[in-house]
Amino acid sequence: MARRLGDILQERGWIDADALARALADQRGGRGRLGTLLLGRGLVSRDQLGEAFAEQFEVPFRSLTATQIHPQLPRLLPETFARGREVAPVAVDGDRVTLAMAAPDDMEAISEVELLTGYRVDPVICMADELTAVLDRAFDERVAARQTAVDIRFEELRTGAAAPSAMKTDEDPDAPVVRLVRSILMGAVHSGASDIHLEPHDPQMRVRYRVDGQLQEIMTVPGHSEEAVVGRIKVMADMDTAEQRRPQDGTLTLVDGDSRASFRVSSIPTVGGEKVVMRVLDETGRTFSFDALGMPDDQVARVRQLLDKPHGMVVMTGPTGSGKTTTMYSMLCSIDADQRNISTIEDPVEFRLPGVNQVQANNDFGMGFANGLKYLMRQDPDVILVGEIRDRETATAAVQAALTGHLLISTLHTNDAVGTVARLADLGLDQFKIAGSLIASIGQRLLRRICPHCRTEQSADRRASNRKLIDLLFAGRQRPAEADPDALYYEGSGCERCHGTGYAGRVPIYEIMTVTPALERAIEAGLPASKLRELAAEDGMIELAVGGLRQARAGVTTVEEVYFKLAG
Repeated sequence: MARRLGDILQERGWIDADALARALADQRGGRGRLGTLLLGRGLVSRDQLGEAFAEQFEVPFRSLTATQIHPQLPRLLPETFARGREVAPVAVDGDRVTLAMAAPDDMEAISEVELLTGYRVDPVICMADELTAVLDRAFDERVAARQTAVDIRFEELRTGAAAPSAMKTDEDPDAPVVRLVRSILMGAVHSGASDIHLEPHDPQMRVRYRVDGQLQEIMTVPGHSEEAVVGRIKVMADMDTAEQRRPQDGTLTLVDGDSRASFRVSSIPTVGGEKVVMRVLDETGRTFSFDALGMPDDQVARVRQLLDKPHGMVVMTGPTGSGKTTTMYSMLCSIDADQRNISTIEDPVEFRLPGVNQVQANNDFGMGFANGLKYLMRQDPDVILVGEIRDRETATAAVQAALTGHLLISTLHTNDAVGTVARLADLGLDQFKIAGSLIASIGQRLLRRICPHCRTEQSADRRASNRKLIDLLFAGRQRPAEADPDALYYEGSGCERCHGTGYAGRVPIYEIMTVTPALERAIEAGLPASKLRELAAEDGMIELAVGGLRQARAGVTTVEEVYFKLAG
C-alpha cells in the first residue's frame, strides 16, 4: 500500500502537524486534493511536493511545461478519455510511451492506454494543473493548426516537393492539408469566432479569427500550401476548384464528435491570390432565449409585451455583427408556435428554428425581401420576420403588413432606436404611416466582457481616462447618475485564457423605444430626433450609453469598450 503523502512531507520536515491537520480537514470537506491545497497555501514548494509524490507512488516525478510538449503527443488519446483519467502521453521512445498521470496507481487507465495506443506505458507522476495545461494546449485546434503548418513546411524542406493538391488529399483524412484545414475550422468553433479570414500575402497566407468582434492573427500558412488549403475548402464547400478568377459562394458542414458546425464560404480573387472568408455557424447546443441573451429582466418584460400585440412593426437597429439576428430568433422562440403561424424570409437562413417556416430570399427567382413578403402575406401568417429592410419597396410592404393585422419584426442599419424613424422616412415612407405601424424600435450593441481570470481594478491613469471618455459620451447634455467617473471600474490585464486581450466573451446592451400615444403623435408631426428621444426617455427608455455604463459599473466591461462601441 502506498504511503500517505502527509506522512512523507512530515518526515522530511517540510510541513508541521498543525498545518497538515488543517489541510486534511479541508480535504475531507471536499475542497480538493491534499497536494493542491498545500501548494495553494504556500506550505510546500512544487519541487518538494514532486519529490514526495515520487516516493509515495515509486515512480519518477516530471514537471510539465505545456509549450515543451509536442501538441500531437497527447492527441494519441481521445480528449474525453485523457481528461477523464487525467493522463497525457508526453514522450515516445521506440515502442514505449511516457504517460504523465495525476494518479499513477490507476492500473486500469494504464492498461487502456496500452490498448488504445499500442505502446507500452512508462508512468510518471505530475501536477494536476500542469497536466490540465498540457491537455488544454494539445486539444486547442489553433495550436494543432500551427503545428500542422510547421510539419508541412518541414516535409517540403525534407523532400524538396511542394504540398500536395487538395484533390489528391481529399480522400485521406490524415493528409497534412486535410488536417490543417480541419484544425483551422474547428479551432474557430472552439474559440467562439464568428468569422475566419484566409488572406494571401507575400510570402505566406495569413489566418485570422474574428473573436468578440476583433480580428486576431492565429497563424500563417506556408506559401506552397496556400493553393492546396483554398482548394481543400472549395472541395468541402462544393465550389469550382478550377475557377480562380471570379468570386464564389458555398457552404460546408463539419462534424467533430458531438460538435457540429456550418460555415458560409466566400472566395474572391485578389492580386496576391484567392482570399477566403468563412462565417462560422456553430450549431452545437445553440439555444435562442432571453435567458441566453443576457437581456435585463425589465427589458425582457417590455419585449414580451410587444410580442403579445396582434399587429405592428418591431425594428431592430445596430451595425453589422451587433447580434440583431440572435435577438430576433430569441423573440420568435419565445412565441407559442402552436398557436401562431410564424414565417420568415431571410438572406441567408442562418439557423433552423423549430416550428418556424423559414424562407431563403433569392432575387434570381423573384424572391427578394419585398416580393417574398408579398407571397408570405398569402400564407395566413400571424408573425413575420423580414431579414432586413433595405429599400423603399421592402419598407412599404413591411408597413402594409404591420397595418393589416400582422406582427412584423425586421432590422434597419441605424445608430440607435430613435434613428429608425428618420431612416424609414429616408426610404420614402410618410410620417403618418410610420407612426401608425411602428410599435417599437430596439437598438443593440455587443460589448466585450472583461476576462474573469485576469480582471483587476483600473489604475489611476485609467480612471483619469474614464472621465474624459464619459464627458465625450454625454457631450452637450446632462450626465446621468450612472455616468460617475469616480466610481470603481475594472479592466483585464491580459492572460493566457484571453490570449492577452483582457476580454473574453460579449454582453449585449439594448435601448427599447416603445411607441406610446404621445410618441406616435410626435412622429406623425415630424418632430426632430431630440424630441423623440426625450419622449422615449420619459416612458422609461434606457439609452445605450447608460446601459453600457451600468455594465461597466458592475465590472462586466470597461468604460473604454462602451465609448468605442458607441462613439469611437
